[in-house]
Amino acid sequence: MEIKERIITQAGLLFARYGIKSITMDTLADDMGISKRTIYENFKDKDTLLLEVITFFKARQLEQANEILSQSENVIVAMFRLLEEMINTMKQLNPLFFQDAKKYHSGIFAKLQEKGDLRDHSVTRKILSEGIAQGIFRKEHNLEIVNLTLHELFNLFSPGSILTTEGYHRGELFNNIIIPYLRGLATSKGIRLIDKQGAFKY
Repeated sequence: MEIKERIITQAGLLFARYGIKSITMDTLADDMGISKRTIYENFKDKDTLLLEVITFFKARQLEQANEILSQSENVIVAMFRLLEEMINTMKQLNPLFFQDAKKYHSGIFAKLQEKGDLRDHSVTRKILSEGIAQGIFRKEHNLEIVNLTLHELFNLFSPGSILTTEGYHRGELFNNIIIPYLRGLATSKGIRLIDKQGAFKY
């Protein structure tokens, strides 16, 4: 693994565990046993490092999501597997990560939000599209509206939402928000598959 990728990987792990603000370039250099100069030779500043960390881990998650989709017998099974991965990821992510990104790296955060780079819409679009092809979702719906709405619902799962601050588990939110939404989009075949999968265990 090249030094740049090593820095990105370790910075991502530290940001996720402790938040962004508390991890300085000195902290990262000491943790990795390298000089701060080495970090600055690869990254102009902390904003640049943060942007590359988010881009790197997003690409890794996209690769994992596509692998799950290709290995699952249908998109409903895939969605439940993807949710498990999402919840496991969120468990490891300190809520300070998003708070620090908004407060101390607002330019980067706004840029990512504007481009839609904080969450990849292509995975859910692929799930919906393949679900239509598999006869699981009805084809008369506007795919883009359905996909955007799905992501608006996922915003309720974020650390700062009123539902998560009230202490509701993300699995519970999935069962009470996402499953009813999917059932409304589903064909009779899709509803049978959703019911067969059952509620998400959390």
